[in-house]
Amino acid sequence: MRKNNLMKLGFFVNILFFLLSCGGKQQGGIPVHSVDVLQRDSVNHFFSGYEYVMLETNENCLLGEVKGMKVYDSVIGIRERERILLFGHDGKFISKIDKKGRGAGEYLSVEDFCVRDSLVYVLSGAYKSILVYGMSGTFVRKIELGDWYGHFEVLDDELMFLSSEYNNEKRYNFVVFNYVKQEDAAVFSPFETNEGVAFGDFLPFCGTYDNGRYAILPFDCTYTVYQLDKSGFTSHCRFEFNTEDRLEEGMPLFDLYQRTSGRDVVRYLGLYEECNGSIYVTFELFTTKGGIGTFVYKVGSDKKSYLMRLQEKHIPTYPYVSSPYGVYKGSFYSIVEPSTIMYIENQYGLSLFRDKGLTEESNPVVFFHKLK
Repeated sequence: MRKNNLMKLGFFVNILFFLLSCGGKQQGGIPVHSVDVLQRDSVNHFFSGYEYVMLETNENCLLGEVKGMKVYDSVIGIRERERILLFGHDGKFISKIDKKGRGAGEYLSVEDFCVRDSLVYVLSGAYKSILVYGMSGTFVRKIELGDWYGHFEVLDDELMFLSSEYNNEKRYNFVVFNYVKQEDAAVFSPFETNEGVAFGDFLPFCGTYDNGRYAILPFDCTYTVYQLDKSGFTSHCRFEFNTEDRLEEGMPLFDLYQRTSGRDVVRYLGLYEECNGSIYVTFELFTTKGGIGTFVYKVGSDKKSYLMRLQEKHIPTYPYVSSPYGVYKGSFYSIVEPSTIMYIENQYGLSLFRDKGLTEESNPVVFFHKLK
């Protein structure tokens, strides 16, 4: 009898959560979206098609483990080890920035990169600076930051956003930095303790809007998406999840990272995009049956919510969909290793890329899945 009562109670809680998630609610003047992590919906609610770019393969541009990717109108930039490789939208190799070292115009590490106006900006945390190169790899100049930062975004010809992720001595999570004058223009989101730890899978700049960037914080138990611009840092919306575990407030980030390893809890949000009257957010979640996986949550223009887990099962219309690195012109972009593509094609009787000459030794393929 006790077991049946508990089952009924759990069923009632899930139904209540589902009803709240459909209706939406406000908290502190901003919308809060309730995500039922058990919900599953058709991929057709999320995507309307896909395109791909097969990256050129030659001895000068062979890619190993991809650490990051950004897509611009001019190039597709890929960070691999301590190098930045640039490809055109036709897949042709353009050039690379491969300057690891201790000499002038060299860096010891690469935390992040940006491309703007035919210049490549490379963030080196070890040097607490950004090194600027031409598209051919020629060193142009060095921008001194004066502290450690993990990520950045170039905003215009004078300003950039810097993100410390609770991990520097200035003790502000976000800085609007004038890189012409090499001085702070504004600082936001102060914190008390330098955590001294960085998380390689965390991206603070989760989306773009007209005047700035959407931003998030690591291990934020409120799961808030912020709007960051030249003069302000404001809450935009929040999310809540009916996971078995919850993030604990006030715990050191390294301890929190270890404690949440292999647990049913969302550590932090991924990408956030507003497109065609809908909002999309991605997040990673560990489940007992499926291990770690990437989920996409959508709130449509009709306020209905949808959820899917990428690669949970084979989808004939979107067989190559995978975890996205970002959003470009209304599409999630991702990169898939040739071995994975060939496995998919062998497993499900496909031959699209095999027929185009893809082999195990080829460079990866970049995909653009159009948001619906």
